[in-house]
Amino acid sequence: MLELLEQPEYTLLLLIAATALRMSEALGLRWRDILWEKDQIKIRQTYVHNVMQNGAKTGLSKSSVEMHSLLAAVLKSWQQQTLYSKPEDYVFANYKLGGKKPRVGSMIGEDYLRPAAVKAGVIKVDEDGRTFYLDGNEIQRFGFHTFRHSLASFLMAEGENPAVIQATLRHTRLDMTMHYSHARKQQKRAAQGMVLEAIFAKRGLQRGPEAMEQ
Repeated sequence: MLELLEQPEYTLLLLIAATALRMSEALGLRWRDILWEKDQIKIRQTYVHNVMQNGAKTGLSKSSVEMHSLLAAVLKSWQQQTLYSKPEDYVFANYKLGGKKPRVGSMIGEDYLRPAAVKAGVIKVDEDGRTFYLDGNEIQRFGFHTFRHSLASFLMAEGENPAVIQATLRHTRLDMTMHYSHARKQQKRAAQGMVLEAIFAKRGLQRGPEAMEQ
């Protein structure tokens, strides 16, 4: 999907996919919120329904977000390209409005994100306009928020500490983070295999078709 996107959609998607920032938080960013020397991104405002709001969704949401050097390089590259690169300018400024406001999140999702997802083979849309993943499961909602779930699921699959995942998503409760983490089919099969292996080993049972012959 990233290969199919140009700026600033490329940077916006990468930012959200890597940090789990909410769309409203990303759109509310000004360049002064990128703390280059501290390798952090400060969440001070959110842009919801075309209205700028001070503060964040939750207390933890107000905390700074860590910024890896690879992400910092992408953001710095975009800052060098955009017409609005001053500290008080929005990172994802609306060119049509002369940079006075950020871009509109819903428009970015419909005009750029979904088409890129279809072209990349991430999702498919039927004749009735319904959206599906390639495994056939229907998607009720596909947008930038999806990548918060993707990040949680990826980190969980890689064996990351749940506390780190919770802190990354800035959730107040761990059970909320678990709701965001979705097990992959391979993981579920592997987990099932672990149980069967333990049962067979404990009971000294045979495995496979030959077990049915006994």
